[in-house]
Amino acid sequence: MTTEPTTEATTEATVGTDDQPDTEFDTTRPGFDTSAALSTLDQLGELAWADPAELVLEVNTRTEVQLDPHFCASVRDRGVREPISVYRRNDGVLVVRKGQRRTLAALKAGLARVRVLIEPQPTTGDIDTEPERARRTHDAERIIDQLTENQHRADISDAEQVTAHQQLLGLGMSAAQIARTTRTPAKRVRQTTAVAGSARAIEVGARYDLDLIQMSVIAEFSDDDDAVDQLTETALQRPHQLAHAAQRLRDTRTERALCAELEDQLREDGVTVLGRDDAGHGTAMTLARLRPSLDDPSGTELTEDAHRDCPGHAATVTVRFDFDQGKTAHTLWVCTDPATHGHAERYDHPSSSQKPAAPVGETDEQRQVREDREREAAREARRTVIANNKAWESAQVVRRDWLRELFARKAAPKGAAIFVAAEFAQGDHDLRRAMESGNDLASTLLGLGDAGGGYSYYSGKPSPIAEAARSGSTARATMLALALVLAAYEDGTSRDSWRNPTPATRRYFAQLRDWGYALADVEQLVLTDDTTDVLQDPGDDFDVDEQGAPEGEEDSEAAALG
Repeated sequence: MTTEPTTEATTEATVGTDDQPDTEFDTTRPGFDTSAALSTLDQLGELAWADPAELVLEVNTRTEVQLDPHFCASVRDRGVREPISVYRRNDGVLVVRKGQRRTLAALKAGLARVRVLIEPQPTTGDIDTEPERARRTHDAERIIDQLTENQHRADISDAEQVTAHQQLLGLGMSAAQIARTTRTPAKRVRQTTAVAGSARAIEVGARYDLDLIQMSVIAEFSDDDDAVDQLTETALQRPHQLAHAAQRLRDTRTERALCAELEDQLREDGVTVLGRDDAGHGTAMTLARLRPSLDDPSGTELTEDAHRDCPGHAATVTVRFDFDQGKTAHTLWVCTDPATHGHAERYDHPSSSQKPAAPVGETDEQRQVREDREREAAREARRTVIANNKAWESAQVVRRDWLRELFARKAAPKGAAIFVAAEFAQGDHDLRRAMESGNDLASTLLGLGDAGGGYSYYSGKPSPIAEAARSGSTARATMLALALVLAAYEDGTSRDSWRNPTPATRRYFAQLRDWGYALADVEQLVLTDDTTDVLQDPGDDFDVDEQGAPEGEEDSEAAALG
């Protein structure tokens, strides 16, 4: 049994700190009742210091105590700011009624003393006459107190934390100082201070009670009203899609910046640059789809040099994507009005004998309606392809970031060993190819080196993943094996995967979904047989002829003239 701790009573609980005396305890007031005042003080309890090692923990409704390092560090730095509620047993020992977590944190932090509020014990009448009833009453009061202390406690919102950190920044503290003094993870403080620089993000976050990640995304686009509106709606209606929506906006912003840079260079060289809203946009065609005149043989090329003196000579800029080189801006040479300037389509249309037979009895008017409908269906299909291809490129960034976070965990997700064994036994092409080529993507996503590190099955060099497995734990080895399989299938994906997925790609995306990855809309198509959903991009409404554009450039032309 512990002995009664030495306490150093203070007057903080009973004496006001301002200049005016507390009217209830103004002893100079006529008719002041000294006995009533002392009774009130007894009800308030006694504020004192106590050694946390000598406090006894009472039974608590909280069965699992989470003592995270940041909380313990804060207690070590600043002590226990809120007094621990205790009562004094008959043997003099102080028993903790409320404050179990604070007590344990103080012990872990090595504090020599903590503030305690020694609350008066209930009257002892029932204890003497009906001890069992008194015990039940005591336990009921304890449970109610412990429940209400935590049940009605409201955490500070993320928006409020951002505002507080913003105020500390205004007082001259750095982000590092805020993290250190408040014992907040540095990554979170970087996010809060980034949001603190955006009044728009703080305002939207407070209005809709957004979390810190959502506010940080909005802060990134706070200079774009349309983007803020789109992201706010996504955060409220489809929060699992926020990362995908943000990445698509980033990619669009990057594309516009690349285009603007090349457009400025073209204008400096005296070239007319055709924008989406410029006159002539609706009638413009790329030179790749034109020949100089109707008199020239079908297929005759109209070069930029030959077209330079044409009044309709202009250029438009598009962005092409390559998984190795990334996004690059390219110039497409166009004529703003080919018919007016005497040009013809590069290739003759098939003769009537080569065209499919028209329905029997179809009038010229009906034929025109049908052909217009078929052309519009072809345009719509192309718009779908272009929009989905762009969405796929953005989704790949989000997906690979998610894989990096997955591979950094200490333990693999549930069912990982079964998945790995089944996939190695299946031995699909993507997995076999990755194993023979060194699976550079796995090393990159694991943070064990950049892609192209030189290891392959035939190189004779040690595999960084193999070395990590030999030196790690069993749990880490399982994660490394999982990374080998997932990275192999990831490396086997392409912009064509959303419409032509392999069985391995279907299994791969289904497993990512089951482990918590939020599939983008375009990634959902991998798991369905329906690829008709249109992920429409504003501005992708254009007319693209199947002929005339070099292979692989139809999408670029469409995006530019969209």
